[in-house]
This record gives sequence, C-alpha cells and structure tokens, in this order.
Amino acid sequence: MRVATPKSAKKQADIPNLLAKVRALNMEFELVNSTPVGTAKLAIDRVAIRNELARLNAVVDKIFSSARSDKTKAGAAKPAQTPQALVLDTAEDLIKKGHLLDASTFQEAMGWKTRQAISKAVEDRRVFAIMHKSARYYPAFYADPRYDRTHLEAVAKQLADLPGGAKLQFFLTRKGSLGGKTPLEALAAGLFVKVKAVAAAFAEVPLQG
Repeated sequence: MRVATPKSAKKQADIPNLLAKVRALNMEFELVNSTPVGTAKLAIDRVAIRNELARLNAVVDKIFSSARSDKTKAGAAKPAQTPQALVLDTAEDLIKKGHLLDASTFQEAMGWKTRQAISKAVEDRRVFAIMHKSARYYPAFYADPRYDRTHLEAVAKQLADLPGGAKLQFFLTRKGSLGGKTPLEALAAGLFVKVKAVAAAFAEVPLQG
C-alpha cells in the first residue's frame, strides 16, 4: 500500500541550533564591545549593532510573554506576585506606600537645593513624574542607594516621550530579555547597557549613545 507523503512539512524551530547561534552572537558582541572605537565607521557600526540588539530584545520579550500566557492557559500555577503589582495600584496607593514622593520630599531625598533642579531634570527627561490631583509625584527609587542615579536617568531619558505611567511600568515590570528581572533589578545587578537597550525597544526609538 502506498502511503501519501505531504508535499511540504511545516518547518519546526530547531531550539538547540538557535541556542548555539545565540551563544555565538553573545561572544561576537562581547568582542565588538571590548574593541576600542578607533574610527568613525566602527562607532557607527557599533550603534547599528546596538539598534539591532534592541529589536532582538523586543522579540525575546514577546516570546517570554507568550510562553507565560501558554502556561496560564494550560492551567499552570499563578506566578508569585511581582513588582508589576505596584503598577496596578492607584497613584494614591503608591503615594501612601511611599513609592511616589511629592516635590518637596523628592527634592530633599535627592539632595537638591532648589525646586528648579527637579524641573530641569524633568525637562531633560532624566526624571519623570506621575500626575495626581493636579500635583506631580516622583518615583522614590531615584533616591534608592541600590541604584546608580546616572543609570536611572539615562534609562529614563531613553524612554523619550512616553507618559510617566508607562515609564513607571517599564521600570517595575519583569522582562524576558532581562532574564525575568525587572529593569530596576537588572540595574542593581549592573546590567545598565542591557537595560538601556531594552528601554529603547520598549519606547520604539533608536538607542542613544
């Protein structure tokens, strides 16, 4: 008896091969990253590489989210509460819990002498605010010694013109491209360059610097 064979089989993902390619890519990037920028062309090439990696990070996030969604549909246990739960709180709740500070408290926590320093930081996109009852409130993590303030400011600036609520969500939400860490956790672990690239993908803007 003759058995009919399909004209074309659906292509399956070769996971081992993919992992090998990712490891090779990591090694190549480390080589590029450690190479001194001696020419303008190399500097331009490095920016192009970073932009492509930012796009790759966005794809990884989608895969990670899809995998978590599939597990939930299959009846998997609900994951433990993550920092993303804070984003679901109202602004009033965040203020009561001390996660958002009013201007005076924020200025004191940052060690800034004038209120104008806050305005300048917001204008430069280094700091962002959440509006509540016609008043501005600022994330308390800017004054947290676990994080390098210049790194927080650089990442916030990379988020460009996104609203304050979206920026807060970014910092508190776990990312597959960061190994399941939140950007804040990744910054505390010293992954500044990686977080900055993920921020560019999140904001859908070219990676700066």
